[in-house]
Parts: sequence; structure tokens; C-alpha cells
Amino acid sequence: EFLELLGEEQMQEVNLSMEELTAYIRNLLEKAMELRDQESVNRSKTVLKRALEYIEENYARDTISLNEAAGAVEVSANYFSTMFSREMEMTFTEYVTQKRMEKAKQLLRQTEKHAGDIAVEVGFKDPHYFSFVFKKTQGCTPREYRSGAKG
Repeated sequence: EFLELLGEEQMQEVNLSMEELTAYIRNLLEKAMELRDQESVNRSKTVLKRALEYIEENYARDTISLNEAAGAVEVSANYFSTMFSREMEMTFTEYVTQKRMEKAKQLLRQTEKHAGDIAVEVGFKDPHYFSFVFKKTQGCTPREYRSGAKG
């Protein structure tokens, strides 16, 4: 793949001066680094896409973790955490919480389910903690949100 980027005219044997050889090698290295950088970007995008799919399928499990998600997309937890935060501009935990809150708001508005049942459905074991997180992130309680008083 790298050699294809160089073009055939550069693949022929030629007599080069030291300056020409230096410039040629510099050009080779620059193209190699460009290819490496592009592969890195492509890999990050692929990993992120798979991670977002994994989160979408598993956010409602109260045990979802960064380590588990990293394992699911076959990268180290440190790499995953750094890449995820850089690309999404929020941490893994913030993203999962956002997903859970989006679903909770939908359920509060579209169903008559009790807030405690919604808490469990979106991945919270403790309904009180769910209410705390909901108020902290949404600026109102689940009850206020449902009634339309806020949000």
C-alpha cells in the first residue's frame, strides 16, 4: 500500500546525488508517516463506532463499565478511555449517563411506569440514586419532568 502511494516513476533505479537521495528518503518517510496517521484515524473511527454500538446495546445493564466496553472492542482500557474522551468530548461514564437519561426522559413522557421501574430499566439499581442523577443532569426531578413543570 505504501509503495503504491509513491508511484511507479519513483520505483525505477536511478543515479542520485547525496542531496537527491536525502530528499528521496525524506519523501518516503513523510509518505510513510501520512499512511500511518491515516491508518490510526481509521482505526480510531472503527473502534469508536463499535464502542457506540456496544453502549447502545448495553447501557441499560447496571454493570456496564469502561473496561468491559474496551474489551468488547478489543483495545486496552487506557487507550479506549483516551480515544473515547478525545472523540466524544466527554468521558465514557458521562456518555452512558447521557444515554440513560435520554431513555428515562422518553419513558417518563411516554409511559405511566413508576420512576423506580424506569430507573431499573435504564440501568440504575437504586431508584434514589437515579433520582439524584436525574435532578443533577436534567435540572429537575423525574416527577417534575413527567408533569412538564420543567424540562
